Amino acid sequence: MVNPDYNILKDWMFGKLTSLLESISSNPEYPILKMSLGEPTLNIPNFAKNILEDNFNDWGKYPPSIAIPSLGNSIIRYIERRYPSAKNLLTLDNNILPVPGTREPLHLVGLLAKNLKAGKTTALVTNPFYHAWRAGSISSGSDIYWLNALPDNNYIPNISNISEKILNSSVIMYICSPSNPHGSVASLDYLKEAILLARKYNFILAVDECYCDIFRMNRPKPPGALEAAASLGKGLDKLIIFNSLSKRSNASGMRAGFIAGDKNVIESYKLLVSNGASPVPIPIQKVAASLYADDEHHTKACIHYDKNFSIVEKYLKPFYKDFILPDAGFFLWLKVKDDQQAAKILWNKFSLRVMPGSFMGIDVNGFNPGKGFLRISLVDKEDVIEEAMKRIQLFLQSEIS
Repeated sequence: MVNPDYNILKDWMFGKLTSLLESISSNPEYPILKMSLGEPTLNIPNFAKNILEDNFNDWGKYPPSIAIPSLGNSIIRYIERRYPSAKNLLTLDNNILPVPGTREPLHLVGLLAKNLKAGKTTALVTNPFYHAWRAGSISSGSDIYWLNALPDNNYIPNISNISEKILNSSVIMYICSPSNPHGSVASLDYLKEAILLARKYNFILAVDECYCDIFRMNRPKPPGALEAAASLGKGLDKLIIFNSLSKRSNASGMRAGFIAGDKNVIESYKLLVSNGASPVPIPIQKVAASLYADDEHHTKACIHYDKNFSIVEKYLKPFYKDFILPDAGFFLWLKVKDDQQAAKILWNKFSLRVMPGSFMGIDVNGFNPGKGFLRISLVDKEDVIEEAMKRIQLFLQSEIS
């Protein structure tokens, strides 16, 4: 027998998409374009290869659960550049740990929230959701209270109307800024409100900032939860943020990043990793140190995505009077009449694979906030994006006629 709580994880978006399209053929007149997965296609900087080769023998050493000095110092300097107001807010020994990407720690932090309160507990989770948030909520032993991300609030879930009863039972809250899939950015005031709620009602605030460095170059950088904590002036109590090189440095397969926040959460997480999780290998830590220290490749990535969104705007603005480019991220959250039907048509007629928004959300009282949207990944080169938009344009024209 196994724990049945995790059976619900079988019902995940990529499995649903496979089932939706498995009996439908693509159109042989079009080359297949897969834009359902957010996997950056830009190359990892060349220096990463050299570092791995130079430190080949380090693969033979057990990695520490803490950051090696070069990575720790690089993360500190990165935070100082990215979030200047948080410069003196945290220390390497007390507030930072390296992690293998964000998916694993987003899940494992749920274990740290387990038994935080007596009786029936609650996990507050943004909807639509990233699957690791649900996994973490299950591991916390809690019922999930879904926070719908809606257009009325720029797809940032309203946290000001959560009942006292729910807040009193809450042990963890997952929010994401910039948001996946919408690319919306939470304001500094919103992040401060979330931190204050966590402190007042004694739960862990888990802020997924995986997309914090993928932003439009002509707009302000998205604020971060560390800045919000700094402005409140009372340390990092109840807060943990998650940062990854997967998007910033096009290194999804390298599995490297860091978590930062509450000293007690970090200390407990360190114990968890030391006894039964995955420390980051030393060669990867050394590469990560160099990637966090280098801003040039990150800037090139942002410029790349800006160009892709310019192509999108050219083709789609005529069909949407209120078309606005997202502030951050590399996903297009496209409104359609029927997202599942649209995904089937785009695959069958145009060989274009996209993600129905309803597969990323869950029904709450008969309403799914992802319904009627497509998530389309804009990670490819400009010629691929151009071709994809031509096909979507043809689809939209057929929808109108």
